[in-house]
Formats: sequence, structure tokens, C-alpha cells
Amino acid sequence: MTDSKPNTDELRRIIALIYGMLENGNPFWLFAAVKPSRYQPMLAAQKEDKLDLYHFESYGEIIVSGEGKSPPDEVTLKVAEMYQTSPEVLMQAMKEG
Repeated sequence: MTDSKPNTDELRRIIALIYGMLENGNPFWLFAAVKPSRYQPMLAAQKEDKLDLYHFESYGEIIVSGEGKSPPDEVTLKVAEMYQTSPEVLMQAMKEG
């Protein structure tokens, strides 16, 4: 019988705040829950401007997104509450594109 310990990707996520521009030129933001093993590949794809948010499932899940320069405070607080972290940690943002 094999050991069926869950791996880190099944139990944990890195919450990332990503900024970018929509096709219409307006800014957007999104919070994503990224699998730990896929965090560095996601950063590399983002740096190369090849991060496909329409097919994000290989990296993890998009939690919430919206148009604008930054997420509303109430959204940041809710995501922090959901993932049991502080809003300050969530606001350590990455730039997309």
C-alpha cells in the first residue's frame, strides 16, 4: 500500500495580487490563489507577458477580479479573512505585463 500523504499543492495556496491592462486599455486587478509549485512558473510567465488569465487553472484559481487601479478595501479585507492572512500581506502586489 502506498503512502497517501497530500502534497503541498493540495493543502496550500499563495495569494497573489496581480495588476494589468484590459484589452480596452482600462486597468484591472485580481487576487489569485496560486499552487506553491506553480508560483515561480507563474511569475516567469508574467514577466515574459505570457500569463494567460483565461487559462489560469494550471497555476491555481482566480479568486476575484475587477476593473480599476486597485481592489476596493472591502474586497481586500474579505480575501484576507477567507485566507486567514493580513490585508498588508495581500497588498504586496505584482505587476502584470
